[in-house]
Amino acid sequence: MARLRYLQTAILSLLLLQAGQIDSAVVPREPATQPGFFSVRSTNPLEFKYSTSEPDSQNWIGVYHPSGGGPDNGVKAEDSLKWSYATQADGVLQLSTDGLATGSYKAYFLAKNGYKWLSEPVYFALGENMPGTLSLASTKPLKFDYKTSKSGSKNWIGLYFASAGGPENGVFDQPSIRWSYAPGAHGSVEFDNDGLGSGQYKAYFLADDKYESLSAPVQFALGDAGKLPGSVSADYSRAPLNIKYTTTQSNDKNWIGLYHADGGGPENQVQDQPALTWNWAPKSIGEITLSIKALNPGAYKVFFLANGGYKWVSEPVVVRVRNSAPFSFIVNSITTKNARQGDRFEASLENLVSQPGDVDTKFTVTRGGDWATISPSGVISGTPPPGAKDTTLQVEAKNANGAIASVAVRIPVKPAGSSLVDQLRVLTFNLWHGGTQVTNYHEKQVRFLVDKDVDIAGFQESTGGHGTRLARALGWYSWQGPDVSIISRYPITQVFSATSMSGSVKISLDGSRSEIVVWNAHLGYDPYGPYDFCFDRMSVSRVMEREAQSGRTPQIQEITQKMGDHLSNAGNVPVFLLGDFNAPSHLDWTGATKSQHCNVGDVPWPTSKYPTDAGLIDSFRVAYSDPGANPGITWSPIYLNNNGRAEPLDRIDFVYHKGRKLSVQGSEALVVGNPTPEPNHGNNEWTSDHKAVLTTYRITL
Repeated sequence: MARLRYLQTAILSLLLLQAGQIDSAVVPREPATQPGFFSVRSTNPLEFKYSTSEPDSQNWIGVYHPSGGGPDNGVKAEDSLKWSYATQADGVLQLSTDGLATGSYKAYFLAKNGYKWLSEPVYFALGENMPGTLSLASTKPLKFDYKTSKSGSKNWIGLYFASAGGPENGVFDQPSIRWSYAPGAHGSVEFDNDGLGSGQYKAYFLADDKYESLSAPVQFALGDAGKLPGSVSADYSRAPLNIKYTTTQSNDKNWIGLYHADGGGPENQVQDQPALTWNWAPKSIGEITLSIKALNPGAYKVFFLANGGYKWVSEPVVVRVRNSAPFSFIVNSITTKNARQGDRFEASLENLVSQPGDVDTKFTVTRGGDWATISPSGVISGTPPPGAKDTTLQVEAKNANGAIASVAVRIPVKPAGSSLVDQLRVLTFNLWHGGTQVTNYHEKQVRFLVDKDVDIAGFQESTGGHGTRLARALGWYSWQGPDVSIISRYPITQVFSATSMSGSVKISLDGSRSEIVVWNAHLGYDPYGPYDFCFDRMSVSRVMEREAQSGRTPQIQEITQKMGDHLSNAGNVPVFLLGDFNAPSHLDWTGATKSQHCNVGDVPWPTSKYPTDAGLIDSFRVAYSDPGANPGITWSPIYLNNNGRAEPLDRIDFVYHKGRKLSVQGSEALVVGNPTPEPNHGNNEWTSDHKAVLTTYRITL
């Protein structure tokens, strides 16, 4: 709920709009694409390998001095030193080096006897009397071989964007993207490809921690180079997260945003989720720092975007965020989804470690693996044989530094032919800005979900991909909306059209034999009915008018109407409605409980009346029918004082259901520990300003 914090979020969005991060009025320029690629195949003889989607009998390759004279702006500056037609769609071109002095050169692949680029230009060197050589051995892994007669312990190889930034004249220009020492007379250097985006790069072999070249630089391409007018890469040697970029289309409102790797970014060049962190990138070549203070270790994706909008300047690149926390599993033990005798089973532990996404981390089973094995990347698999019982594995993970972590993994095994899922634990949980108001929120949330053995969770305030984040950690399935999200141990097989305040999915518990539909909603928050009653002493009729003004009444009307077909078929496919409704229930505000509600008796709260009138059942009130004895308060465990007045405490978070196959086994409003009230909540084990609600169901075929 966090009414004040919703206002802060709205103000922040407005500021970002004014700043240009979110600017629907701006139509960014279309990125200039280049329909070709070429590279230096050899320098003795001088050969170029080229390809283009726009072949022409008058396409040509020209050689120029690198310091000037080439058509860097797509127009002629000086005559080429050497040139020849390159007429094919894919070919090799050899040029004579007669008359070309020892030194560095720049070659251009150009269109139709003109100066339009078909590819990024390339650099090369001829016959230089240099004390070393550098060659590209492979691009994945990125590996260079070197030789030199001027060996030194501090000779080094640095990686730069090809467009600019390298020490062309033996002096510093821009910081390198990657670097490594290259001691000895000969050897190899290998760079981590992690965080290197698509584009043209140059590698330099340099002397004694300085910028004197020991060999000609080597230009090469990674990924789909030349498709877009920019490139972006992460420099892991600089903290907290250093991103280097280059573009031929600089703009004061170009910007770089960081998103979860699994979703939320502008994958289709339109906004999905807000960036987790961002910064302007206005130059043709430069670097920015992204704050990772509020981010958990793991995989993220960097997008370089144009002119305050969401058009790509470069291909996005996946980067890793790391911290100094000890290597461990987030939990000591975990129960997976159910397995069944004779059926293939899989479950992933890959992202359950404190430093997920490291390809050098390897997983092994150390005990209990009679039918189940684990891949080095952390995927448990196998088929339980006839007679197999619940299985417990002891799994170890070992990182590149040799640190070892261990976790106990329990796999429930059902008999062959039986229902795969006969008990279902369903949770609704307002994450409170994703949990970011509390330290170490990711680990705390994962521990809670694992400890409570949750099967399906509906999250509110998950803007920014927090539902996706938690599903990734658990190896689960997920659907992420702008605010609400749904995660599940079992496959999400269909996503239905959402309303403005809700979303819904179909989940397969056991193939087509057992399916459910889950809706999740987060209704409007202002004005708030209990404040109207308790602070302003309004009448019931006036409060009902303001319920409509808040948007909650039309929102719940729209949701229950759109649920109509699902509710009609609930006898075959059970239906759930989860959410933070930001209003109490008519089942709680009665004449018998008026002393708990500012001396107000019966109130027909629309947000509970519409669901129950539609046939949905409030699971908490099935478990606890007396609201006086068991109020089930969810708002708020930490907001207890409201400007010197006692905060009205109410049950505003719900798990509803409909379907003859469902029976409630229990329901509870949950926190972890004893949360300290705000403003001293930052170190709470509980990461929200709401309680969560967990209902356990028996489900039959």
